[in-house]
Amino acid sequence: MAQMTRTDDHEIAVLETDGTGVGETRAGTAPVVPLVGGSTAQIRYVADAPVVEIAVDDLQADIDRVTGQLPTCDSGLDDISGRAIVVGTYGVDDAFDRTVDQLATDDECDHGLEARESYFLWAGSGDDAPFGADDALVIAGSDPRGTAYGVYEFARRLGVSPWYWWADVPTPERDAVRVTAGLERDGPPSVRYRGLFINDEDFGFREWAQRTHDPPTPDGIGPKTYERVFELLLRLKGNTIWPAMHEGTRAFYRYEGNREAAERYSIVVGTSHCEPMHRNNVDEWDASTDGEWNYETNAERIREYWDDRVAEVAGHENVFTVGMRGIHDSGMPGGDTRDERVALLQRVLDDQRDILEEHHDAPAESVPQIFCPYKEVLDLYRNGLEVPDDVCIVWPDDNFGYLRRLPTDEERSRSGGHGVYYHLSYWGRPHDHQWLCSVPPALIREELQRAYRRDVDRLWIANVGDIKPAETETEYFFELAWDVEGVAARSTTDWLTEWAARKFGPSRAADIADVLAEYYRLALARKPEHVGWNSVYPDTEKNEPTFSAIDHGDEARRRLEAYERIDETAAAIREDLPAESRTAFFHLVEYPIRCARAMNERALEAMRSRLYAGQGRTGAETYADRSRAAFERIEAATERYNASSDGKWRGMMSASPRDLPVFDPPATGHVTDDQGPTLDVTVEGSAGVAGTGLRDRRLPTFVQGVDRPRFVDCYNRGTGTIEWSATVDDEWIDLERTAGMFDEDDRLWVTVDWDAAPDSATTGRFRIEGAGRELEVAVPIRPREQPSRSAAAADGSESGSADERAPIFVESNGRVAIEADHPTAVEQGDTRWEPVEGLSRTTGTAMVSRPVDGPHIDADAVHSRAARLEYDFVADAGDVRVEVQLLPTHGPTDGTPHRYAIGIDDAEPTVVDFDANGGEHDPQWQRNVLRSSVHSTTDHELDRAGRHTLSLYATDPAVVVDRVLVITDGEARRSYLGPLETRDRRLD
Repeated sequence: MAQMTRTDDHEIAVLETDGTGVGETRAGTAPVVPLVGGSTAQIRYVADAPVVEIAVDDLQADIDRVTGQLPTCDSGLDDISGRAIVVGTYGVDDAFDRTVDQLATDDECDHGLEARESYFLWAGSGDDAPFGADDALVIAGSDPRGTAYGVYEFARRLGVSPWYWWADVPTPERDAVRVTAGLERDGPPSVRYRGLFINDEDFGFREWAQRTHDPPTPDGIGPKTYERVFELLLRLKGNTIWPAMHEGTRAFYRYEGNREAAERYSIVVGTSHCEPMHRNNVDEWDASTDGEWNYETNAERIREYWDDRVAEVAGHENVFTVGMRGIHDSGMPGGDTRDERVALLQRVLDDQRDILEEHHDAPAESVPQIFCPYKEVLDLYRNGLEVPDDVCIVWPDDNFGYLRRLPTDEERSRSGGHGVYYHLSYWGRPHDHQWLCSVPPALIREELQRAYRRDVDRLWIANVGDIKPAETETEYFFELAWDVEGVAARSTTDWLTEWAARKFGPSRAADIADVLAEYYRLALARKPEHVGWNSVYPDTEKNEPTFSAIDHGDEARRRLEAYERIDETAAAIREDLPAESRTAFFHLVEYPIRCARAMNERALEAMRSRLYAGQGRTGAETYADRSRAAFERIEAATERYNASSDGKWRGMMSASPRDLPVFDPPATGHVTDDQGPTLDVTVEGSAGVAGTGLRDRRLPTFVQGVDRPRFVDCYNRGTGTIEWSATVDDEWIDLERTAGMFDEDDRLWVTVDWDAAPDSATTGRFRIEGAGRELEVAVPIRPREQPSRSAAAADGSESGSADERAPIFVESNGRVAIEADHPTAVEQGDTRWEPVEGLSRTTGTAMVSRPVDGPHIDADAVHSRAARLEYDFVADAGDVRVEVQLLPTHGPTDGTPHRYAIGIDDAEPTVVDFDANGGEHDPQWQRNVLRSSVHSTTDHELDRAGRHTLSLYATDPAVVVDRVLVITDGEARRSYLGPLETRDRRLD
């Protein structure tokens, strides 16, 4: 479908065809059809379902919202004249159907209304206009939901965001509305059931619903709230709900009006993986009267409990969850051994099928059902549980966005198909992420497209937590579910730019996309909720962050500076936006960025205060103050969020969900010292702990070509002002400054003038004097010859063209650091490597093995079939360890390898299966998902000094490579992301 086109005269061209056979007209060349301006089109509709009436009523309000002109709205097709918007469902009214058939014939294409949930939009004037109108827009759907989608699509083209209410996105004001003559059609959707799961609503959604949005509902979420959710679903082209189900939330079916609202909005009701047969066990199962929730000991009562609900809802549009788990997402009770649990769950499934068949006028095979092998249930499924073929198996991710399991080739033929349960929000081990949604759209695309290519297209459910603040990610999820291949074909940067233009106009859309892309990159490295380096179940105390404040140019400071840049850019963008857009911008962009920055500042500045206290710096308290100030900024931003739109969102946002330890103020360091000004110096790479005696203040080695400044910190171990000066012994040492004054600390950056430096490795020195002390700093350097752009070298390595083999990486301080998206050369094969934006923790771009449904290449065919990334690097002879950093994706099925192969020079490649698809208690899996990275290592031998080529082979699909480290000194270093890239910049 073409995008809305805004014109200077505040008119709108809607029906631009896309040149794919639907029509030949284009906006600006085709006739235009006026609908609003001077006079306003009447809305007429034919419908046999309330959802169509709801949609046209909303369209009436949308047109008024955009143009200030309220159209009339009536049912029936009689007495139409002038301008008209005619809406109907194909198959409801003979006259409407005949007209639809004629309109499609005139455009020499089918109307496409034989498929489910499809629609078309047709516009024309004069003799072409049907129903006696002079100018007409016809919106036709293949079924009631399809009709509603067509209506809401037209509203979106007018400029009404799906989030006009949920995020207060303003609508543009238009003097007139015109559409381009022609026909467009859309549908059927890629995925049959597309829905959201409101979950973990205890401190957000429910609090807001019962105290602010719908105060007469003190014990749950009623139809007034769900109607807003259902409208959002329709505007996003969704059709399914898993209702909220936590303790304290009254069950969906126990609240009068909820079921009826779902039926009016044509929303399919399902229940989560732990709520079989439409029962909310947390609210509805009373152990004091019903007995134990254990099918082994209390089957009769549990069957009655299920039977009552199925009898109540059987006449409505539902998807039934079958199977059984414990109360509130715990393991299924009963059975002492795995075999006994498999047999017990098999009995549950058989009995549930009998209940469904008893209460439906059709066999159980025709009743939509899902089975979700979540957590321990997956183990039972793997070990013999037989799920009826017509039941849709819904595969969960690992709660962090990585799909654990997809159907095997044999399973793909199941008549019930397959689905996916995907977490944008999560409560549980190893740590929650349910405050600031930060799952990168690029990861959503990679994993869901991979699922779709394996026939996972029956049901997609996103756990969206409280809906807010997951609006952006939720919208992307639903756009994928509607048109997987079309949306996945665009980069997520392009999508974010389009998204921003729709919400805030085109002028700053690219800038908004950039700050969001950086927000996702930073959170991919470590989510804001995970900066305590602790875990839940049980809640553990916070640990020391591993972003280093002393290594790699102050890794922690670089992270905070990156957050500072996007926070300040977002604030500047806000000032450029009209006042009516600023609330939406705050909700969708500013709040998550600002709070993510503040959470990192809380943790990392507190860490720095402790480090500096250990060095005896009297300025340690300054960084403790910064940590405390960051805490206060989160509180202020959250208060502003909840007070926005005249208090409409009061109670929606919590700054400390579940009051976990990570949200507590961190411990900070301070120094109490009454001595006078006392100069001390520490250098990059050294902790410089106070009281340890004489230290060799030696900077890491400067390597020619890598050209990275190194820092020296001058600091005060007493009170008062220090004036300092620096004296350089070697003229090739460049200091940022040679004098200064400070009370607490002062950072000095050091570089090397390579034109003046010696030709061989040496160590220079400079001295810093102040407060009666003189301290020396050593500056080691390693000059290197200008590298050739060609790989041809005396060591006999293979040659290549300059363009092919320009990048070269250099060993620096025991590491060769390589960003995966900077290969020296690429050779494609039966597989291929492709750069993908949004999947790297460092550069933003990772290398992904393609196609997503591609072959698995045997070890003996790696050379002949697998795509290869080559990285040329220079290092001395000896043993090295290669660490490949990858996203923690998993193989598609049990037993399917998830591998890459690696080799250096002419050595036979080593094939590595790096998948750590352990359960939630597996420490390695926990580390992987919290840092969004697998660190996979192999050992190699370099038989000579000089230039070498590291080759990385794509042996399996959907392998995502972020970085590569060649470790030459064997030493362990404490940092989070590792060294900055050591590419020789002289070749750039």
